[in-house]
Amino acid sequence: MKRKIINSFLILSASSAISKLFSIFNRMLLARLLPSEAMTLYLLIMPTLSLCITIGQLGIPSAVFRLVSHPRYNNFKTVISAVILSLFSVIVMCLILLMCAPVISNRLLKNSLTLYPILSFVLFIPLVAISGIIKNFLLAKNHMFTVAKTQIVEEVARLLFLYVILRKPMFDDLQFLVTIAYLSMSIGELCSIIYMLFKINSSYQLPDVKISKKNLLIKDILHISLPLTGSRLYHCFISFLEPVTLIYVLTNVGLSQSYVQQQYAIISGYVVSLLVTPTFFCNIIYRIYLPIATEDLYYHKKETFYHLNLALLSCFLIGLFFTVIFFCFPKQALKLLYDTTAGYQELKYMSLPFLLFYLQTPLSVILQAKNKNKEMFFVSTFECTLEMILTYVLCHVFYVQSILVSLFIGILVTLMISAVMSFVIIKKDTCN
Repeated sequence: MKRKIINSFLILSASSAISKLFSIFNRMLLARLLPSEAMTLYLLIMPTLSLCITIGQLGIPSAVFRLVSHPRYNNFKTVISAVILSLFSVIVMCLILLMCAPVISNRLLKNSLTLYPILSFVLFIPLVAISGIIKNFLLAKNHMFTVAKTQIVEEVARLLFLYVILRKPMFDDLQFLVTIAYLSMSIGELCSIIYMLFKINSSYQLPDVKISKKNLLIKDILHISLPLTGSRLYHCFISFLEPVTLIYVLTNVGLSQSYVQQQYAIISGYVVSLLVTPTFFCNIIYRIYLPIATEDLYYHKKETFYHLNLALLSCFLIGLFFTVIFFCFPKQALKLLYDTTAGYQELKYMSLPFLLFYLQTPLSVILQAKNKNKEMFFVSTFECTLEMILTYVLCHVFYVQSILVSLFIGILVTLMISAVMSFVIIKKDTCN
């Protein structure tokens, strides 16, 4: 059993690493094929996409994983119920998007060129919803290698589509270029769905089960999915409001709209994107440390502090490695990945305080191991709200750089709260 878990972990970690590598290649390719104005539009719209995906998926894929893993529930009924529920949420989301796209584009983002790229989400949202359900079904059935190959198929298809279409584009129009960039994501999801369905068809046969309204598992899915969606939805909503708030406030104080959008794209798309790169490796530590922490807190209480300190040190060393790179070679890092040096000063000076961010992972593990989900939700909600308020207040002084200042303060506050909560949990358990 332990060997099976280790093998599954290694496969997922390796596939995630390869998928992350292809994702970086996609970003590098985009930065070289798209002009800077198109890249600005691409990054400006990204928070809108994240919000739409969160609402469209409604946490259903995660619920599928839990129910399929549980022997009590019929797999076929679970998947059919999830697909029906997803179709409903996707249709509602797409209708809302079709109606609100002109408002988001012209009034909130104040850039009419974002309209068609936003409308392209109508194709991507249903695909990512269905893909998520199938992936989580396969994960629950321990088809780790299939999911690993699926992620690679998705990224390769997207990369090839981008290269073929944008290498010699039919039009130089910015809307066309950015729309193609987002359509490449739909192509990737579609190829991954086809691949997964082919694999499922060769491994499973449709059971002879009658589906009716009475035996659908809608309530069971919603009971799991809705709580999971709450925190993620709020976080995506705050991310969506961030560029809207900056554009609204800073254009009113005299800065040009194009300048604000460009600076936002540089900071959120380049600087912050690079700063959070080490979280991939921290997530691997999260997966390794979670079962260890759970066992420590319930059975080997004296070893809890030792393993926590070991996990903190590991995350710190990973973060330190990237911090040294970002601080000493900010221009080279940005040039390599995004073919630009814009934002190198922000990357250099934010790399040092951002080292604290990587320490959050082991503390989150302790809270997760003790099922402190409500407390984690409130901390996450508080952090997002604090960052949004600080961004609004500080942008009058720091302008677009207020994103980085508010982000650091939010990280610091969250880390302190998580550290105190974890210390109290460990102290209480070791004393009993």
